[in-house]
Amino acid sequence: MSLDLAQFHAAFFEESFEALDSMEAALLQLDVGAPDAEIINTIFRVAHSIKGGGATFGFGDLASFTHSLETLLEELRAKRLAVSDAVSNLLLKSVDVMRDMLRALQGKLPTDAQRVADLQFDLELAIARKDAARPAEAPQPQASALPEARFWIGFRPYPQFFARGNDAIRMFRELSTLGRLEVTTDVLQLPALAELDPQACHMSWAIELTGPTTEEAIREVFDWATGESDLEVRCLPAAGGASVGDAVAARAADAARQADAARQADTARQADAAVKADAHGKAETPSITGIGDSGSIRVSVEKIDELMNTVGELVITQAMLSQLGRHVDGPSADQFRSGLAQLERNMRELQESVMRVRMLPISFVFSRFPRMVRDLAQRLGKQIELKLTGEHTELDKTVLEKIGDPLVHLVRNSIDHGIEQPQARLAAGKPQSGVLHLDACHRGGNIAVEVSDDGGGLDRDRILAKARERGLVRASDALTDEQIDELIFVPGFSTAEHTTDLSGRGVGMDVVRRNIKELGGKIEVRSERGRGSRFVITLPLTLAIVDGQSVCVGTETYIVPLTSIVESLQLAEGNVNRLSGRGEMFAFRGHYLPVIRLHEIFGVEPRARALHEGLVVVVEGDGRRVGLFVDDLLGQQQVVIKSLDANYGHVDGVSGATILGDGAVALILDLPGLIRLTSMRVAA
Repeated sequence: MSLDLAQFHAAFFEESFEALDSMEAALLQLDVGAPDAEIINTIFRVAHSIKGGGATFGFGDLASFTHSLETLLEELRAKRLAVSDAVSNLLLKSVDVMRDMLRALQGKLPTDAQRVADLQFDLELAIARKDAARPAEAPQPQASALPEARFWIGFRPYPQFFARGNDAIRMFRELSTLGRLEVTTDVLQLPALAELDPQACHMSWAIELTGPTTEEAIREVFDWATGESDLEVRCLPAAGGASVGDAVAARAADAARQADAARQADTARQADAAVKADAHGKAETPSITGIGDSGSIRVSVEKIDELMNTVGELVITQAMLSQLGRHVDGPSADQFRSGLAQLERNMRELQESVMRVRMLPISFVFSRFPRMVRDLAQRLGKQIELKLTGEHTELDKTVLEKIGDPLVHLVRNSIDHGIEQPQARLAAGKPQSGVLHLDACHRGGNIAVEVSDDGGGLDRDRILAKARERGLVRASDALTDEQIDELIFVPGFSTAEHTTDLSGRGVGMDVVRRNIKELGGKIEVRSERGRGSRFVITLPLTLAIVDGQSVCVGTETYIVPLTSIVESLQLAEGNVNRLSGRGEMFAFRGHYLPVIRLHEIFGVEPRARALHEGLVVVVEGDGRRVGLFVDDLLGQQQVVIKSLDANYGHVDGVSGATILGDGAVALILDLPGLIRLTSMRVAA
């Protein structure tokens, strides 16, 4: 029966991409001239693993390229080649090429063969130059100079060994290049044919290897199976006495006895744990022998989203039961309501647990910046130190995916516009190397991400002059520092004198703000001339659940996000003025705010039309404050957001919907969109 390896491609690609990320991070930590040997070993293991996987799955071009890379890394490991800037750049380019090759293979697309061939030639050239530079009178020792030795190898794969794309035959083939092999297969654990799972490994091997090699070279052959098997390597005395076959058979029998003993001990531990569970009400976790790292499992995002949706439906059902419970009478009413209260507590714990599953550390985004900062700094001739703090701060995966691009643009801006050239920094009395700092932390119910630098700060005179030149600001207008800083977010605005592939087109900061607003967040600028700039992004932790204030307008209920509410008040009669081109306005803490009548926006018949008969909820969105006129406030609650775009269609001023306890649908207001919609209506 032949095994279809294509079913393991997804796992191979996912693990390879993660391995390349770790390889790139390790490369960025390499010290030129005095590299850490363990870092080089880490990089080598990644290349060796990807080469082995590529060969197993028949990805010949990937295996060939990675073999050349592995050869160069072997020279670095053996200290026959020094780590230089040129070698470091070559290795980083290799990471880029391997990542592109994997993406092409994953998407069944053609690879850039010329780029791969050019870089592979550069790798081989670096190796050849090293060989040419080696003195003839000091030849390197060859493997054949090693004394012949005998080794016993116990190789016991875990059941998932084949499912991860491993191939024992390939490993034996590599072992045969080190010496003569005698292999004995242990099939004692092989189940009956009717119970056999062809994707699980039930065999183990005892191998005797004789040849001029070392234990380190033997273990390298099995590097690809690290974490997927148990490996034991022993050096045997010189041949003599019992035959090789007898010795190998004895080792195999000994391994089988050890496995049986381990299974019996494990069974005893589980039985003991069960007894303790009965006695104490809590089972102890039994230790399991022969299993890889079980600290985490891979689960697709789709499954987590399905789980989140199911929990959302349960929350809605629980709210409906709680509402019905208020009207239950009789001898069992108190007990029924007590059960509902317990159900509500359990549902909140379940909801929070599922939300934690969706949370990922922001290091997934931050990890892309060390390479970017290094490359851009080299390109612009600047010296920049990148500091990362708060990398373990967690936020929802959906937010995490969408915050990446805005952060990339802010980092590029800080490198290009913010941090000065080394000569300019020295002239200003600053250190030659600039500092770019990325920080993330929790603030209340939100997450704050800061991008700061110790560069020259915003040149407000230049920004204002450029804005007047373009007609964005009248010559007579006097703007505050904050208002001038806001000009950089105007679409198409740029102070760059020349257009490059980094900046100057006026496309970027407006997109940054728009993307952040779509996530329900905001961005603030804090800059000091000559001292640097800080961009502070405030985001909600999740887009799946929102804490909201329920308001009613007529017979309809709407949800206003709590984070946007400033204050609720009742206006006195006659405390509203109508201004030409501005609509209804009311005084609030020294400012005049416009009134948005929700019943006019959504075409609902209200219970009150006079402003003093209802309530005004002061909210903030899009950097502006307005008053929402509603009939009444109903209460605060946590609601599960359902997408209107996916289930119905786009509605201006609405970010989503939720189902209330009585089964009714309530719209969740998009305050920035609502403010823009109202402004357009007034202007028209």
